[in-house]
Amino acid sequence: MPVALRAALVALPAVLIALAGLAHPVFLTPETADRWRLVHLVLLPAFPLLAGSVLYLLRADRGPLAWVARVAAFAYAVLYGALDAIAGIGAPAQVAERGRSAPIGDLFRAGDQLGHLGVLALALALVLTAVVLWQRSGSSLALLGGALGAASCWWFYRDHVFAPRGVLALLCIGVGLVLLALSDARKVAQAPS
Repeated sequence: MPVALRAALVALPAVLIALAGLAHPVFLTPETADRWRLVHLVLLPAFPLLAGSVLYLLRADRGPLAWVARVAAFAYAVLYGALDAIAGIGAPAQVAERGRSAPIGDLFRAGDQLGHLGVLALALALVLTAVVLWQRSGSSLALLGGALGAASCWWFYRDHVFAPRGVLALLCIGVGLVLLALSDARKVAQAPS
């Protein structure tokens, strides 16, 4: 597979999440509940695909760091998926049914706790993936990509997918994944035939 296509595919989930974030309402009200829920229904399969990008980058590695990175990516997919279901789909269903008086505070608190743990797991997965790829390739692109992706998780942690910072965070995570993919490709290109 051409390097550019591989890099684009690895970044695609982050870009799709960022694009969905542009359509995400800022406030959950009876008027925005249907759009809020629709955005999260679209995001339901996209969030785990971000973990799939990490798994793809680690496909050739069997060491302990690679396995810890895989577990962290899986934890992100499960925990952030739970946030998506609780606060992204459940809360707007309550608001659509009960209006502004819907008791959704507990849903947001529970979802946020799970989502925050998930983003921390994603940051760990990105850092460990960078170390594994750097050890394999010696490319500083791996360290740069891991650092950019993990640092961008701060905005993802704080702002989820809300524009502008959440959207920017996902785009930066996508760029970090591209750099990780390019560092991996450089090693493949340098390998003797």
